[in-house]
Amino acid sequence: MAEKYKSYSCIYFFMSERKGTPVGILLFIASILLLDVTYLAYQGYAFLLNQEYFTELLSFSTPTILWWGDLVFVLLSLSIIPYGFLKKKQGARLFAFVFLFYAVIRVVLYMFMTGEKTMGFPVFTVVVVLLMYLLMSSVTEYFRHLPTAIMPSETVTEYRYGLYTLYSKLVHLKNGKHQLIYFFSKRPPKSGTPTTLPQGFHVQVSKRSGLPYLKKDPEAFTVSS
Repeated sequence: MAEKYKSYSCIYFFMSERKGTPVGILLFIASILLLDVTYLAYQGYAFLLNQEYFTELLSFSTPTILWWGDLVFVLLSLSIIPYGFLKKKQGARLFAFVFLFYAVIRVVLYMFMTGEKTMGFPVFTVVVVLLMYLLMSSVTEYFRHLPTAIMPSETVTEYRYGLYTLYSKLVHLKNGKHQLIYFFSKRPPKSGTPTTLPQGFHVQVSKRSGLPYLKKDPEAFTVSS
């Protein structure tokens, strides 16, 4: 442990990535929730009109199996898609693909078997649009596990302080956010990029360990009234 602290200074400066959720993702989640609520309301209405409907659903038949498949997918989508999309989970995007593809097949079968297009065609159109949205490059970028670190444009050479070199590193936190950290090291670390001294900071040396670290300049971050 002592050798580790001889090579690396303590992490001092953090930059949190606070990029908000894109409007398109929020609209996608809202559309899925609207489709699910509409489906559940329709099924509830059918139960009220036909008292024997529940008995029919307990029978073993192809329509019954399809109905239970619909219900399972809808209930799962109510939690997996909103939570997974807000947390940028790739598994949630894959589930959305399967859910919407299944929905397309079910709507087509519904229109073919019943001939009802007044409600079926609009639902089919919405589901296809949502599927196409999932294929957009902006959605793919949104679900990337690690975003690209935004480094200062003037970064050309590394900054050295005696025998130490300043490094930067983008780390993934347990709460789902990302932070850009700066640290000094005598030897090349396992991960990290040599960088220049960030604007608004200067170097100080710890009296206890003798290791350099970054300290914020108070005047550089003063907000004028």
